[in-house]
Amino acid sequence: MDSLKFKLEAMKKILLTTISLLLFSLTIYAQQENQFCGTRVPNDAWENEFQKLISDYKINQRNKKQSSTIYTIPIIFHVIHSGQPIGTYPNILQSQINSQITVLNQDFSGNGYNSSNYPSNAFINWVINQTIPTANIDNNGRVKIADVGIQFCLATKDTLGNILPEPGIDRIDYNSKGWTNPNTFATQTTLANYLNGTIKPQSIWNVTKYLNVWVSDKNSAISYLGVATYPPLSGLTGLVGAGTDLTDGIWCYTKAIGSNNLYPSGIYGSQMVEGRTLTHEVGHYLGLRHIWGDGACVTDYCDDTPPAAAQNVGAPSYPLNVGSCSSPTNAPEGEMFMNFMDYPWDPYKYMFTIDQATRMQTAMLNSPYRNQLGTHGLCSAPLAINDLNFNDTISIYPNPTANQINIQTSNGILLDKIIITDLTGKKVVEQTQNTNQVSVEKLATGIYILIGYSEGNKFQEKFTKQ
Repeated sequence: MDSLKFKLEAMKKILLTTISLLLFSLTIYAQQENQFCGTRVPNDAWENEFQKLISDYKINQRNKKQSSTIYTIPIIFHVIHSGQPIGTYPNILQSQINSQITVLNQDFSGNGYNSSNYPSNAFINWVINQTIPTANIDNNGRVKIADVGIQFCLATKDTLGNILPEPGIDRIDYNSKGWTNPNTFATQTTLANYLNGTIKPQSIWNVTKYLNVWVSDKNSAISYLGVATYPPLSGLTGLVGAGTDLTDGIWCYTKAIGSNNLYPSGIYGSQMVEGRTLTHEVGHYLGLRHIWGDGACVTDYCDDTPPAAAQNVGAPSYPLNVGSCSSPTNAPEGEMFMNFMDYPWDPYKYMFTIDQATRMQTAMLNSPYRNQLGTHGLCSAPLAINDLNFNDTISIYPNPTANQINIQTSNGILLDKIIITDLTGKKVVEQTQNTNQVSVEKLATGIYILIGYSEGNKFQEKFTKQ
């Protein structure tokens, strides 16, 4: 009996210890993944002027004097490190940054990771009750997931016109600059002052040609993962949060850059990182506000985003916080936590709306630091997406090809599924037969990405259609 009692007590201790460790791990996991943002809220003068520009944009669209434009923004990532070899944190690999570009292009084209999880009845009553325009509604009667009409590439040239050895990357050893380690600054204010007073002015590239993104380590006491500047507007100076020629752009925590789904070998804060921090901050950079309006049920100036009482974090489910706002009411569907301008963990947000797209298109058309982006020949399709083959066990032939491609795997296995996307991340072919051949005869000439799946493995390779 004593022996049995001893065993039961031992098992109880083991079980309690296991539960305690699990709860501790989940707490740390959540702390790593709450995507707080340090972007400052623009003042009324900025918003009032921006609203005039949005109104003009909509009027010109109705009168067919203005149509939505497809923009391509070149990005330069300033990777801040202290002399570590490439691939050693925080001096991350090109492949991790490539995966981030892919995320941006998918998210801004409306087919990002987990967008298929959008509930079939999402916000249908909101659409009806608020008389949302038809253009903002999808075929199911929901608030539509927008194709923003903005894409991104890794810049191919530096400010002197030289071809970059690593597309879109400017690696900076802060020791060689005499700078302080960014992770020594333990408050949002001190880090922001350091970025705006030292790092940005001494490393920024022409803000009318490049979206500057600074990537660095941070102190664990700082909860936010990214900070962006709002688009400046002509005739308005001294605005809160707007970029200048010495500060315009985005800062992100290194471990929030890239996608675990696309590049699992990267260095991330946790397994939940899917590149949505930069998607969120680019939204600010192009004129978007948080969906709760940075107050309790305050407007974000987008009629197709229901009001929210505050930010949402973690892993919410639909519907969320039904009735949290009353004027107008967000009942019976609650808050749009899946919007990129909220704070849930990366896999739980996957959409912009049409009104948000209109704000971003307006910024690209009117802001003096936005309306020249993509017009300087700094993007090239073959270089914009560098080698996306994250696994050496697949090869494609012939490449280039005109009609058909054959896929060879190292162990001769047949692929369960083959997906082909263009460089924006848009799916153009899906094949589920167990075969390692796929027809590309109907595809337009260009560069494509083939993604193959087999036995839980994922393979990627780039090819050219002639």
